[in-house]
Amino acid sequence: MTKETDQLQRRKARFVRGLANSAETMLAGLEENPELPEGMHYFIDIMRDIFVKDQEEHFSNPFCRQDANNRKIIGTYCLMVPEELIYAAGAIPVRLCGGSYEASSIGDEFVPRDTCPVVKASIGFTSLNLISLYQKCDVVIIPTTCDAKRKMGEELSKFTEVWMLEVPHVKESEGSRRQWLEQLYALKKNIEKLTGGRFVCGKIRRRELDSAIKMVGRAQYEARRLYEIRKSFPPVIPGREAMLAINAYSYDTAFEWAKAMTGLNDELEDRRDKGRVVAGSHAPRILLAGSPSIFPNWKIPSLLEEMGAVIVVDESCMGSRYLYDPVGITEKSMTDMMVGIAARYLMPCVCPSFAPNEDRLFRLLQMIEEFNVDGIIYHVLKGCIVYDFELIRVEKIMKEKNIPVLRIETDYSPEDIEQLRTRIEAFVEMLETKKKKIKEG
Repeated sequence: MTKETDQLQRRKARFVRGLANSAETMLAGLEENPELPEGMHYFIDIMRDIFVKDQEEHFSNPFCRQDANNRKIIGTYCLMVPEELIYAAGAIPVRLCGGSYEASSIGDEFVPRDTCPVVKASIGFTSLNLISLYQKCDVVIIPTTCDAKRKMGEELSKFTEVWMLEVPHVKESEGSRRQWLEQLYALKKNIEKLTGGRFVCGKIRRRELDSAIKMVGRAQYEARRLYEIRKSFPPVIPGREAMLAINAYSYDTAFEWAKAMTGLNDELEDRRDKGRVVAGSHAPRILLAGSPSIFPNWKIPSLLEEMGAVIVVDESCMGSRYLYDPVGITEKSMTDMMVGIAARYLMPCVCPSFAPNEDRLFRLLQMIEEFNVDGIIYHVLKGCIVYDFELIRVEKIMKEKNIPVLRIETDYSPEDIEQLRTRIEAFVEMLETKKKKIKEG
C-alpha cells in the first residue's frame, strides 16, 4: 500500500467514524423516548444498518447484503424519478440524497463554497465511498430540478454511471407534459437495457408494471394513513419520529416498508383511541416548510421538539410530499399506465423549481387548516435559492391568516446549533403565549 493510499484510507475511516457517531447519536436519542412506539424500531434499525453498521454482514435490509437474485440497484436523487418503472424491471430503487455533515465536508472539495449541502453531501458520499450503498448502485438517475443538481450530474459522472432526467419547469404547458412523457419513455428504455437479462423479450411488460404500481400504491396508502394520524389533537407521535419513518423508505423496498408502516399505523391508531398522546393541547403545532431535512441531519426537527413544540406536518420532498400522490389509471394498457405515471410525478408536484407555482401556496394553506397549525418554521439550506425565493410569498399569505413564520437558514454543520436553539426557543415561547391568550380570551 502506497503512502498516498494509506492516507486516503485513514481519511475515509475518520469520516466513516464521524458519520456513524452522528447517526447513532440521533437514533439513540429517539430510542430514549419511553413512549417510543414499538413499530418505530423497524425504521430505526434501517437507518442504523445503513449509516452505523454499514460494514457488517448480517442484514435483512436488501441494500446492505448481497441480494440473492442479483437484482440491479438504481440510485435516485429526487422524488421525480418513477420508482414503478424500476420495480417493474426487477430492479430496486434507492434514494441517495445526502444529509451528512461529514459527506458534505468531503463534497466541499468538488463544488463551489455556496453550493447546496444536499449536493455537497451527495458528491461526498460517492467520491469517497463513505458507505457501501453508493458503491452498490449500478447507475444513478438525476432529475434536473435545479441548476445545482444538473451540475452535480456532471461531477458524479467521474465516479459512477449517471442518467440525467430532464424535468420541465412549466408543467401547465401541453408541450411540457408531452416532453415529460417522452423523457419517461426514454428512461424506460434505458432501464430495460440495464436489466434486459431478466426478461425473455428484454422489455418491461404490462403485468409487471401494473404490479409495481400497486406495490408502490400500497406504500403511498400507508404514508397517507400516517399523514392522517398526525392530524390528531393532541398529537400521538412526535414529528421527528414520523419524519424518520418516511425517510427510511429511501433505504427499503416499497413492499417491506409498507408492511412495517401498516404495523406502526395500527399501533398509533390504537394509542389515539386510548388517549395516549405525546404532548398536551398547549404545545405549539408546527409546519416545517422549505428545504428537506435528510437523515442524519436531524438538527431542526430535534431542536424544535426539544423546545416543546410538535412538528405535525411538513411539506418536504423527503417527507409528506414523498409518498402522497398515487398513480391514477383507468385502463391497464402500457400506454395508459405510462401516461398515469407521467401525470403522477409531474402535475401534483409543488417543488419550487416549477413556475408558476401557485399550487404550493394553496397546499400550504390547506395544511394550515387540516393540521391546526400554530406556526411555520421555514427551513432554508444555504445555497438553496428556489426555496428561499418563495419565502416572501409564503410570508404574505400567512400574515393574512395570522400564522407566524420563522425563517431558519442553516447547513449541515453543528456549529450553529446554539444560535438556532435561541431563535427557535423564542419562537416557540411566542406561540405558547399566543395560544394561552386565545384560550383565556
